[in-house]
Amino acid sequence: MDELIPGPGLPGRVHVVCSEIPPDVVGGLGRYAERMMDALRGGGVPVTVYGTARRGRSPRIERRGDVTLHRLATASSDHARNSRTPQVLRRAAKIAGLLAFNVRVAGRILRAEAGRSRAARSGHGRSGTEQSGAGRSGAGRSGTGRSGAVVAVHDWMGAPAGILCRLLGRLPVVFHVHTRELNAAPSGARSLLAACLDAVETAQARLADLIIVPSAGVREDLAARGWPGERLRVLPHGFEEPELLRLAALPGDERAHVASRVRSRYLPGGEGRLVVFAGRLSPHKGVHTLIRAVPRLVRRYGDLRVVIIGAQLPQTDDNAVVARLIEEAGVGGHVVAEYRFLDPAELFAHFLAADVCVFPSVYEPFGLVAVEAMALARPVLVGPGYSPEVVGDGALRCARDCPEELSAALSRCLDDPAEAARLAARGAAYVRERYSWFRTAEQTLAAYAEAARRPPGAGAAR
Repeated sequence: MDELIPGPGLPGRVHVVCSEIPPDVVGGLGRYAERMMDALRGGGVPVTVYGTARRGRSPRIERRGDVTLHRLATASSDHARNSRTPQVLRRAAKIAGLLAFNVRVAGRILRAEAGRSRAARSGHGRSGTEQSGAGRSGAGRSGTGRSGAVVAVHDWMGAPAGILCRLLGRLPVVFHVHTRELNAAPSGARSLLAACLDAVETAQARLADLIIVPSAGVREDLAARGWPGERLRVLPHGFEEPELLRLAALPGDERAHVASRVRSRYLPGGEGRLVVFAGRLSPHKGVHTLIRAVPRLVRRYGDLRVVIIGAQLPQTDDNAVVARLIEEAGVGGHVVAEYRFLDPAELFAHFLAADVCVFPSVYEPFGLVAVEAMALARPVLVGPGYSPEVVGDGALRCARDCPEELSAALSRCLDDPAEAARLAARGAAYVRERYSWFRTAEQTLAAYAEAARRPPGAGAAR
């Protein structure tokens, strides 16, 4: 991966609040954090990342170049993951644990920046970047061309810390919004929990100096909900993952061997049609629609197998719902549900083996799995939740959440392998031209520097 070049226009230091960090990676936020930490490790900017972790799971402090990772165990985190605890108590434990985590992290950041500010005033602080100040008094450019400290918080799980840092320390805050799946429903259909989360996110959005989102679709949605459009920035994710790059670089015969190994697990003699879905088994990922489309496909392709890779979110019964839908549709002989996440090597091997990779989400802020499948030059079909610019002309996109439309689009790929191959080639070219974790890290640091230079109070709602 390219290395960021330190220089003017970078923030002095960054405090990142991201609840999901390696090795407890179960979703897109954790994968984003993992890749961004790799991209920022040589950026020349001190980055401190605070995340949650199970007790004894990993070192409490880990250094990766310029990035220092702090794993904080909370009193409630283990109870939140204990399947023997009633669901309502697990959810309450998770929220209590996250609130405790946010308060602890905000306290650490505020104490650290107050100490730097005192040292700078007394003339005993470090030179250059470290003397750039803690709050708005140090937000301007320093003698080295660097801005001051910035707090970056991710989704509602980090918003309380951002609010505290903004109100108590007057620190510039950047709010990363990766998804609003828990509170994106119309207000009349939302639960009390969703309404509370919406209130927290809205408060953080009004106080934030900048709001970073992964796609134009998310920006448009948030602007329509009254969020400050002038502070919304679209910074797409990258696609490079070490195992993906390794597989993509394999000669054709070796790629075919990897694909054959996977296909033989699901298809007699490896012969037949294979469709692969990957993602959480939440309804908005479109997995229910996919299962309902299978009977139509089976009538046309008796050798079809649909492999569903993924699992439920904690405190949900999504696994059981998917199992029931498979039984009700009578497609148990054609649908294989893993009910688990695979490590990257196995996941990408499944993409290589698929005749079509399908991600029929009705709500998808970015959709990293689709981009990764495209990068591997596989035919990809996405749902209406994808923002059109994310996949461009490199994937088929369903306009509606409809089993008939989904089955027809899948049939187009399965019936015409040559056209599917052309689609895959366009997808690979589109991804490699448009996406890069290095570019994302570079643009993110520039956004942090912009936030640090904003005048006091510029992020507050008027």
